[in-house]
Amino acid sequence: MDIIQLNINNLISLWKTVCNPFNSYNETGNIHYCLIPNSKWPNRIWTTDELTDDQLLKIAEIITLNETELTFSYFDKIVNGQENSFAISHNFKSKSIQYGMSLHLTRLFKTSINLTFKNVENEKDSKIWCEAFELAFGYKISEETVNKSYSKINYTIVLHENEVVGTVILYLTNHIAGIHSLGIIPEMRGKGYAQEIMYSVLNNSLNSGALFATLQASEMARNMYQKMGFSTQFIMRNFQL
Repeated sequence: MDIIQLNINNLISLWKTVCNPFNSYNETGNIHYCLIPNSKWPNRIWTTDELTDDQLLKIAEIITLNETELTFSYFDKIVNGQENSFAISHNFKSKSIQYGMSLHLTRLFKTSINLTFKNVENEKDSKIWCEAFELAFGYKISEETVNKSYSKINYTIVLHENEVVGTVILYLTNHIAGIHSLGIIPEMRGKGYAQEIMYSVLNNSLNSGALFATLQASEMARNMYQKMGFSTQFIMRNFQL
């Protein structure tokens, strides 16, 4: 089982599923991209091949021709802490990095906070989820995006004592539990909610038959996940022109 590829496949499948209602997933050779107007997510472009000069020129051309901003995501399977020289040499600027991590699910985790997990089921829920997401992450996912895809994706609002704490997405593919968009709104940070949400989602994943949990962590969140037992297999390097 190639856990690196399964992790990447789960993320790409999520992107494609979100874009399907908009008919906005495109392939040009081995270059893939999806975008949604009036939303900053997923709006990604990536390649399934090794990077070449020609591919980078094509990626740059696609980004330039689209009015909607696209982020170029490169999956660097060699974790060496160095930025990708191809992208830098072709006028791409580093936007962020995320760490592709996985955990073999073998046990349940003990939780200590009684959280409520509410999946988005209507437009009212979508509004709450999108507002909480924007507070947590600082950028926007449109309500239309969530409205058109919540039947396929578990957008979850997390509450404690009827107060919104944050958001999370659990996306299952091929016994892989992809955990995405786990964020805590600013006024609820520092209270242990992120860890408790992750424990609950991991328990749910194991009970759903998943063998591994995967995610793409920020530098800030990486240490927390490592303490839970997650290991890092690749770096997702995000670039913009």
